[in-house]
Amino acid sequence: MSLPAEARSFHTVWIRHGDDRSVSARYTLAGDHLVCFGDNGLSGLADGEQVSATIHAIANGGPVVTFLATVRDVAADTVETGTVGELLANVMRHDGTVEGALRWIDDQRRTRRSVELVT
Repeated sequence: MSLPAEARSFHTVWIRHGDDRSVSARYTLAGDHLVCFGDNGLSGLADGEQVSATIHAIANGGPVVTFLATVRDVAADTVETGTVGELLANVMRHDGTVEGALRWIDDQRRTRRSVELVT
C-alpha cells in the first residue's frame, strides 16, 4: 500500500501508538517513504510497531488524512544528506558556511535515530 497523496503537501505528522498520547514529528518524503527522526517523542517505538499517523495542515491546522503505518528503523548511512537537511530545515544550526551546514547535517544523521512510516 502506498502513502496517501496528501503526504506530499505537508510536513507534520502526529503519531499515536495504542493508548499513548500522540506525538508530532516533522517529516519529509524520500521517494515513497515518509521519513522522520525516531528520537525524542518517538524513542519508545520499536522497529515493526504499528501506529496511527495523522497528517495535519500547516500552522496547527486540522487533520488532513489518517492512516495506519508500521515503524521501520532506517540505517544512518542510507539516509541521504538532502533528506536529513529537509528534516532540519526549521532548526539549522551551523557556522553559516556550506561546509559547516554539511558537517552539522552529517553529525545529525550519524547521531539521531531515523525511522520511516510504511503503509
